[in-house]
Amino acid sequence: MCEAIGLPFEIKQLDYNGLRRLGPSLLGRSLASLTRQSRDLVFSGPPPDVSISAGHRSVPLVRALRQRSNNRTRSIHIGFPRVSPGHFDLVIATPQYPIPDHPNLLRVPFALTRAATAVPDPSDEPRLAKLPSPRRLLLVGGPNIYWKLDDRELLRTLAGMLDGAANAGGSVLVTTSARTPPLVRSAIEAELARSDVRSVFAVPRSAPSYSSLLAAADSIHVTADSVAMVSDAIWTGKPVATIPVATSWPGRLAIAIFAGVGRRLYPQDLRDFWTALDRIGISAQLALPQTSTEQVLRTIMERVRPILDR
Repeated sequence: MCEAIGLPFEIKQLDYNGLRRLGPSLLGRSLASLTRQSRDLVFSGPPPDVSISAGHRSVPLVRALRQRSNNRTRSIHIGFPRVSPGHFDLVIATPQYPIPDHPNLLRVPFALTRAATAVPDPSDEPRLAKLPSPRRLLLVGGPNIYWKLDDRELLRTLAGMLDGAANAGGSVLVTTSARTPPLVRSAIEAELARSDVRSVFAVPRSAPSYSSLLAAADSIHVTADSVAMVSDAIWTGKPVATIPVATSWPGRLAIAIFAGVGRRLYPQDLRDFWTALDRIGISAQLALPQTSTEQVLRTIMERVRPILDR
């Protein structure tokens, strides 16, 4: 996003201590959740003209910077701040977050991510270039508090990708995530081993890299549990399909409780994300989104420019 704005910027990577667990509502404008080194880094210069923050841990810092600058620092937050958007000039969030409507809130159908635009690792290119096209990529997430992988649906999708490659040519690429259960990884490896189709199986922090796989793919199937991975797939500009996931037992309980009081799941309700994806044409069938990444960026910049001009 900083690149899209086109102004000089500086990235400050901050570290937090155990007080971060108190959350932004309790911490308010305090810097108590920052490590000493990060507090020194923050105060190493004057308050910025504009802050662009992500993640709820950064919220107390942004509020402190605004106070220190007598509200001259303009603030843009990406994600769920867990406080009112009124504390910022703009909050950009995807639909799964239970944020009440607010004039300073902009909802976008998928997340702003960098993986798809990152430069692939050059050392991966020789290996991936040898794989026949079309290259079908499978991105596998993992369980969270409310949802879990549907193992049967996942393996059925993988089998279909392998059959497609066997019948029409091409290859299959698979990468798991840190959340992927070991049993699921083993089942995927076994499925690939049984097939004669050329394939590559990758795990996090090993070659080929995630960015290299995204760049090499011609189409992408991704489990629907991960907003980040689905968004990464959309940002490639290639055909995308989501793989449905199942409700966990805590998820079933929470849905019953929250539905009974007319509320959405906290801290995120993926059902709203899936609804937004359906509106832009992303479903279990491979397709390009009807809302492009360029359109989303244009919508964001239409809200950001007046903030910069003030």
